[in-house]
This record gives sequence, C-alpha cells and structure tokens, in this order.
Amino acid sequence: MDPIAKPPLDFVTIKTTLPVYPLPPNSERKPWQTERLTMRPMTQDDFVHVRAVRTEPDGMIWATQGRPDIEMEETQKSLDRRLPPNDIKGYDWLITLTETGEFIGIGGSCVWSAELGWPALGYQFLKTHWGKGYASEFVKGYLNQWWSLPRTEVELSVDKNSVRGDGEVKDECITAITLSDHVASQNVLKKCGMEFASSWEEPDARGILDEITLHGFFAHKAKLQISYFIKWDIIRFHPLTEDSNIKMPIAMPLPSLLATATGITGSAWASGFIISLSLAGVPAALQLQAPSSATVWQELFNRGFALMPKFAITTSAAYLYAIYAARQEGRSWKGLAIASALTVSIVPFTIIFMASTNDLLMKAAAGTLEASHEDVAKLIGRWGVLNLVRSLLPLAGAVAGFSTLIESQ
Repeated sequence: MDPIAKPPLDFVTIKTTLPVYPLPPNSERKPWQTERLTMRPMTQDDFVHVRAVRTEPDGMIWATQGRPDIEMEETQKSLDRRLPPNDIKGYDWLITLTETGEFIGIGGSCVWSAELGWPALGYQFLKTHWGKGYASEFVKGYLNQWWSLPRTEVELSVDKNSVRGDGEVKDECITAITLSDHVASQNVLKKCGMEFASSWEEPDARGILDEITLHGFFAHKAKLQISYFIKWDIIRFHPLTEDSNIKMPIAMPLPSLLATATGITGSAWASGFIISLSLAGVPAALQLQAPSSATVWQELFNRGFALMPKFAITTSAAYLYAIYAARQEGRSWKGLAIASALTVSIVPFTIIFMASTNDLLMKAAAGTLEASHEDVAKLIGRWGVLNLVRSLLPLAGAVAGFSTLIESQ
C-alpha cells in the first residue's frame, strides 16, 4: 500500500498502533462471512469480476480514477495490487453472496498511508446490488477483521482531527475517503460508526469540474460502542474496548437496540399475561357455581380483549422498525420477522380456535345458555387449555427475537 500525496490539512506526529506490516499474504488468509456475504482473497481468475466492477460508469465515477477502465491493462494493474507479491501490502477481498456464490463487489484496504495519514478502506459493488445493505454489512465485518490483525507500535503523521486517546499511545484509526456529494457512501460509513474528520479540495480526475471536495471519515479502535453481553441470565450494558474479554459482544445503534428490546419485552410480557389467565384466573372461576363462574370468565376475557390485540400490534410495530433498521445496517433480521409474526398471530389463533368456545361462555355469562354447572366448567377448562397454548405464540416470538441478538454478535 503505497502512500499518497497529503492534502493541505493540519498534521501532527503521534505514537499509535497499526497492523504488523507486511500483512499476511493471500495464501494465509481464510475466507470469512457476515450474515449474507462471503469474503475471500482474490486470484488471477477473478480478472473477469474485477473487470466487471471497474467498467461500470455509475460506480467508477466515485472512484479515485473517476472513470471506467478502458484498456485491459488498467484492470490488470488494479488486480495486480491485490495479488502476490503485492498482497502483503494491502488487505483486500472479493465479495460474494453466500447463498448463491454470485460475485457482487470488491473491498478492503489498498492504501497504507492515505490522505489523513492512516490506512484507508474502500469498496465497490456492482450497481445491480446497490441499496440492499451489502456495503454497510461488508464494512462492519471488515472492521472486525481489521481490528483482529496483530498490532505493532508505530509513529505516524496524521490529521489532528482524527487523533483520539489520552495516553502517550493514541487510539489507532482506519479511514475512508468520499466525494462530498457521495451521500450514499457517507451514510454507509456513519452507520458503521465512522466519524467525519476533515474536508479538502483536489483536482477533479473526472474532468467534470476544476476541483472536487473530498470528505475524510475515520473509525478508532477504542471507540466506546453501545453494546451488551450475555452472561448466564444477566444482560448488562458495557463499553466495548480493545481489551474487553467479553465473549458475546453485540453492538447496534441505540434506536435499533430500543426497538428490538421493546419487541422482545412485549412478546415476553404478552406471554406472561396470557399464561396468568389460565393458571390463576381460570382456577378462580372454577371455584364458583354457574353462572357466576362464567361471569368471572367474562371479566377475564374482557380485560384480555381490550388489551392484547392492541399490545400485539404495538409490539409488532417495534419489531418492524427493528427489522427495517437491521436490513439497513446489514445485520440479521429474519428472527425479528418470525418474532413479529408469532406475536401478532395470537389474534388469528383466537378467531380460528377459540371463537366458538368464547361464544358459548358469553351466552353462559348472560344466562341464555342451557347448560349445567359441569358443562360450563368444562367450557371454562377448555378455554384455559386453548389460552395456555395461545400463550406459547408470543413466548416463541420472544425466543426468536432474542436469538437474533445472539446472531448479531
């Protein structure tokens, strides 16, 4: 990763850390995966893939080159930077869909000393795969891989706006550079926890303008994340740092965390409320003679009917936001969808399996059902069993939602 010319920014010399250089060669790098993507080192056989992504005008206009490759030699030169013997100078990956193996892009770090003085990451996806959250999913996964590389202490000249840390050895950073009007890429970087550092102007390699404005973003290794971990039956918030010995860290933006927690808590509460009707309310009703027993049951029914459908819909709304946010952030979301469906399914379950029993008990409470005390007791007992089964739906929803948090580690 050869250094590039520095923009007119305010640079300071600091002590920090960087991955041990030279980096591991392609032959020692193992493929790695995120929820939907598989990343592997490149080979010469990937020329056709690199050529495909580097000849798309809509993608290359945002690249340093500012235009698509024309000659085959241009594409080969780009690929050569990622193959032996140059592979030890960068940390680049071919990106494919895990489910199908389809090539969708390339990404990594091929500049060791970029405009802000730190290594820089970049990515490029085929246009047909834009807008699906793949970029943010890749960047988050890549940052985890990058921070896991062995470290060594170094002295660097870097943009002062990127310096963090109170000790003599400052927090290590990795950067990304975007054009000022490339809002989509900037949103990806922000979703992945990167912060704006500085802006500067350079000649426009595209030939569209005399000058363009570039924005530099950075992420630092010791940045505190809103995260939590699971240890036995305790959930605790914890600032995740480089030295943390947490086994199951899960980090996500606060709105996503709140929506997910609201959904899971709502499912668990709904299940507990419904169970209480069968385990506490029904036995109390059965202690009475008809029609008093049916009247007590009716009170239980009315309370549940007034509360639970609205509660299920509100809980599902929280899940729907959590699903949307997870997809945008490239995190696991299918468990949240299952949780939402299971929780709201108490409504159709009631209509399909419990409506006839409800109708008979309503008549018993009104005194219009010709039935003995034993018959009414059997109806209440049947309702209690069906209600107990119904309680398992939101309970399963809570488990499905919680499992998604485990998958997000």
